[in-house]
Amino acid sequence: MQQKLTDIIKRVFKQSVTIVAYSYSLFIICYFLLQIFSGERISIIALISTFLPLILFPIFLLPIVGFSIIKKRWFSVISAIGCILLISWLHIKYFSPAPITSTDSQPSLKILSHNVGWHKTQSPTLFKLIDQQKPDLIFLQEIVQKHTQRAFTWLKAEYPYQIGTPPVGILSKYPIVSSEILHLAGHPETQQRAIIKFNQQEIVIYNMQATGPWFKRYNILPFLKIPIYKYGKRSPEIQDLVQRVEQETLPVIVAGDFNMTDETKDYYNVQKVLQDSFRKSGFGFGFTWPHGWELKFLVKSSNLRLNYPVCRIDYIWYSKHWGAKSSSVLEATESDHLPVGAELVLLK
Repeated sequence: MQQKLTDIIKRVFKQSVTIVAYSYSLFIICYFLLQIFSGERISIIALISTFLPLILFPIFLLPIVGFSIIKKRWFSVISAIGCILLISWLHIKYFSPAPITSTDSQPSLKILSHNVGWHKTQSPTLFKLIDQQKPDLIFLQEIVQKHTQRAFTWLKAEYPYQIGTPPVGILSKYPIVSSEILHLAGHPETQQRAIIKFNQQEIVIYNMQATGPWFKRYNILPFLKIPIYKYGKRSPEIQDLVQRVEQETLPVIVAGDFNMTDETKDYYNVQKVLQDSFRKSGFGFGFTWPHGWELKFLVKSSNLRLNYPVCRIDYIWYSKHWGAKSSSVLEATESDHLPVGAELVLLK
């Protein structure tokens, strides 16, 4: 009797694993086919693209499952090929940085960008971060009045050139020639464009805050609501930025919270006119969000927090006039975004 029960459990387990493995494989195949033919016009495809590296990781388990449980040679071979392709893609995209080498005579800028998360980041924490990193140019998003009254004041000696216009702010060691507030695509989100004097020439900088995608509930029946992933407001803002950058004749640096990952169409649109400093000189996935999120939606009475970000949405971009010497994700503050830093070398 016990042996029979054991056999039933083994059979059910094998069937369950087989169904899961086949379903996941079909899911991946369907995703890539829909991505090829429809792009991000389908919201679920856009959502999957946002988390693509994480969604692809289970592929590494398929050859083991195929060999030891499903015991189908064809499945093991195909999944092993999938693993090889995935490893190659990950290596080329995330683990093969190509930072430039520079000489002491080449002028460089050390840059810091951080979405401080409104009131979450305390002014002493922000001051400590900047004091430790000692950047030349700082881009801040989602700042509030307390930051301009306290942290900006404390940093005035080191950063005499400041534009603190909540919710965005720029601090610079170099003179700010001019500045303006932008609302890309006419949307409420606030961005900044400024010109600074560096190395006896002017450079253009953009402090970026894009509209974030999120879920909204829609009635498909009078008694049934479903969540729909909405990201349509971000794309016009990104397109507006791209068009502005295309018209710039001076060296350009764009930094900030883009609310997009590097597998989205909007990312590739920006990449047509600018270079991603982390992709060029950083190592790894560079995830920056969401840090420290409370997971009460899973267990309401728990104090669980997500302290390991799963998306990269904060960037430092640059035009062809620059090269990236280094780039990294920095130590966490109280914000749900991790700060990012880079050192750019002026080439021409």
